[in-house]
Amino acid sequence: MFRSLPLAPRSRRFDAQNPPVEELPAPSQRKRPLLTELLARATSTQVTGPGIVPEVSPRVNASPEEFRAWARTNVRAQKQDGWSIVTVTTVLGDLTSAQLRLIGELAASFSDGQVRVTMDQNVVLRWVRNEDVEALYKSLHALGLSRNGANTLADVVSCPGAESCKLAVTQSRGLGRLLGDHLQSRPDLVAATPGLDIKISGCPNGCGQHHIAGIGFQGSLRKVGGQPAPHYFVLVGGGVADGITTFGRHAATLPARRCDEALDRLIGLYQAQRSEGENAVTFFRRVDLATVKATLAGLDKIDPATATTEDFIDLAEDHAFQPVVSEGECAV
Repeated sequence: MFRSLPLAPRSRRFDAQNPPVEELPAPSQRKRPLLTELLARATSTQVTGPGIVPEVSPRVNASPEEFRAWARTNVRAQKQDGWSIVTVTTVLGDLTSAQLRLIGELAASFSDGQVRVTMDQNVVLRWVRNEDVEALYKSLHALGLSRNGANTLADVVSCPGAESCKLAVTQSRGLGRLLGDHLQSRPDLVAATPGLDIKISGCPNGCGQHHIAGIGFQGSLRKVGGQPAPHYFVLVGGGVADGITTFGRHAATLPARRCDEALDRLIGLYQAQRSEGENAVTFFRRVDLATVKATLAGLDKIDPATATTEDFIDLAEDHAFQPVVSEGECAV
């Protein structure tokens, strides 16, 4: 049974001329659950359903090195001295019902009792005392939610795609998992591109906001020998900064299973041709599009003679790609 956590009523009115001052939260009186209890409850939910489902891999013991790596990307100093903001990184925005309930309990124990969901499909807890950050990390570790890399290139964002959306062309979450796993295995690529992001949409509606990402992917298709094959438009240089929104530029249309190699080539291009001190975000905004297209040249070549069976199967699927677009609203 779901147990809601009582919160004091708060006024939602906002006066821009007289903004309220946020007060320090009262010390939590809630008893913190044992790590073994958290682990047992996190693994109690049996996850079923079509498509990609959350993989819960909790552990009680976390090494100091793991904590430090997580803290570098997932913990920020709050404006108020002595407090931290902690980001809980999810994979494709997925949480089990048990994990969601337990995050609520941890919010009541470690922070101000509120849980915030970001546009990058993560969860944020504010008002965490600096001295409690490591204990919170160990609790998240026991829930299988101690993944590092928040707001880095490895923190891939994707819309639901054809897994559940009536309008999507491709299984964008499949590409999200492919690129996310690839970057988890290549921390050097992530470290080389601070500030750069990846966003994926399964169709032109752009619910994954691929058009305003440093590197964006939009689901598409091409017919090869009369048979549909999943493809993605590759866009570079999008983003929001300094009050200006820049739309990404179309650089290539590639088979779905070659997008990880395209990513490697794009990062290699940045490393080879960046100016002194230039970050990846700025580079992809100013680099000549012809240079980007030349970098990705050859990946788009596919014909009946060279295509493999997998080229006609969408990522995270096990059957031939056959897009079905229905009438209705997007699943987001």
